[in-house]
Amino acid sequence: MNIQKESRFINLDLVLLKNILHKSFWTNSLLKRVNMMEGELSKLAFLNLTAALARIIMSENKNTTQFSITTSREYWEEKTYEEIKKATYLNPLFDPGFKAFLGEDQALKSFLNGAFHLDVEHRIESVSIKNIEINIIFPATKTFRLDIRATTADGRCFNIEMQKAKPAHFVERVLLQHSAFLLQSKYEQDKDFLDNFPENPTDKERHERDDRFYKIPQTIAIWICDFHIENQDGYRGSWMVKNEKGLTVTDKIEYIMYDLTQFSIPKDKIRTDEERWLYLLKTAGTSDNLPDFDDRVIANAIKRLLVKTASEKLLREQAKNMVMTEEELDYLASLKVRAHDEGLEQGRVEMALAMLADNEPVEKIVKYSHLPESKVLELKKSLANETHK
Repeated sequence: MNIQKESRFINLDLVLLKNILHKSFWTNSLLKRVNMMEGELSKLAFLNLTAALARIIMSENKNTTQFSITTSREYWEEKTYEEIKKATYLNPLFDPGFKAFLGEDQALKSFLNGAFHLDVEHRIESVSIKNIEINIIFPATKTFRLDIRATTADGRCFNIEMQKAKPAHFVERVLLQHSAFLLQSKYEQDKDFLDNFPENPTDKERHERDDRFYKIPQTIAIWICDFHIENQDGYRGSWMVKNEKGLTVTDKIEYIMYDLTQFSIPKDKIRTDEERWLYLLKTAGTSDNLPDFDDRVIANAIKRLLVKTASEKLLREQAKNMVMTEEELDYLASLKVRAHDEGLEQGRVEMALAMLADNEPVEKIVKYSHLPESKVLELKKSLANETHK
């Protein structure tokens, strides 16, 4: 089949393709080629570059589109595992590598101190990494599982998320996940207090319990995103709850958003802990020799990414995570539906243009093409303009 010939029937969103390719082991080469061809060649780019991933077949006589994708996870996991074994480092932009890299007390403490630009006097001295499961009862199939969750000795609660591909309704996802994170943090804070509450409390102790009823802990969410964050200038953005005058309503809820696509500081210009960690996160997946910046904590974090010393379990988890998840399969389903719907629409347009060329009446064209009359009249006018050129 000539895929290029059939591509004129398909109009697919290249952004969806990029979201899918973010989780394939051939990400770098394909994405570079997609970016190069984006624009007037985007439809052909999609069809040509995903031939190994999908078959697109247009049946002109039935005006239907079939879109099929290799669904054997075992096959793709094994192929991805083989590709990982060829690399020097695990890519920390994927969940297992990310947790191996930052999910250790000293590394996390260094990262957080860098993220908050804390001076020596106010630096975080210790962190405690918590269970990432959220036990909030939620009436939906979506479960809450955070990437890295931690608390500090002074009661601050952190959620650090690595987001490789941009999900639908990204901002809503951030808010929803933070709501669950806040409730979990509140629950744990109150449980620790109430577990040690005396059976016969004094008035002062009762007052303290009453004071805690609606008191919430400080919760800070840090999102590290490997995609462009809309309405954010620069690689770092800070979000808080503010009123219409721009005044902060509460300092108990804070978001720090990192856009790695806007982080471009070269190695020789790196100066702060924040820049060091972001540089390593962005470059580890494609590097053969990461700098440790003469920092013992960073050097140890880099060692945890080394493929040659990584456990078989970690390598397999990384491969599994790099193959499409249920969420990404939902993207594929959306893509399939769009390909089908837009293919049918284009087929109807082709039919209407052919009937117009044969001078068929508009009513007949509407009947057989299933296009609205306004669309047929628009096509008729367009065809007449082309004829008179």
